[in-house]
Amino acid sequence: MVTKYIFLIGYMGCGKSYWGKSLAAKLNYDFIDLDELIERREGLSIPEIFEQFGETYFREREQSALDSLATLKVSTVISTGGGAACFHNNMEKMNAMGKTLYLMASPSILKQNILKSEGTRPIVQAIPESELEAYIANHLEERLPFYKQAQISVHVDGLKLEELIRLFK
Repeated sequence: MVTKYIFLIGYMGCGKSYWGKSLAAKLNYDFIDLDELIERREGLSIPEIFEQFGETYFREREQSALDSLATLKVSTVISTGGGAACFHNNMEKMNAMGKTLYLMASPSILKQNILKSEGTRPIVQAIPESELEAYIANHLEERLPFYKQAQISVHVDGLKLEELIRLFK
């Protein structure tokens, strides 16, 4: 049976967009980055939304964007934001709509990826680099109960695209 929707969840810096685009291309699915969808709808970047309206407003926009995906007519890989799984029963919705894949990574790998990524990350931008790994470890621990609701979990350290593809064929 072909999975219509594949939702990639996990902490920022785990590679949801990277793996999502790669997986979508190999499976011949469409790809949607939920954060980019929100940015297009709002006409603002995620950092601007956080700065101007706050996290609660952003989480409401995130929920609305997620809900709107139910009307898609094609098989799609969806990269969610790091916190999307943690609000408004979004994990329950994603599990009901399709397959959920938790991309796991250690706090040290997440820190490396966050530091080398383009753009700012509103949740961690005020954290000094020397404290970032500890912050990530604590924040990740808070989000873990939501991430663990995913139907499939994989470690991204050393992950090969072929391994991901096998999970959905």
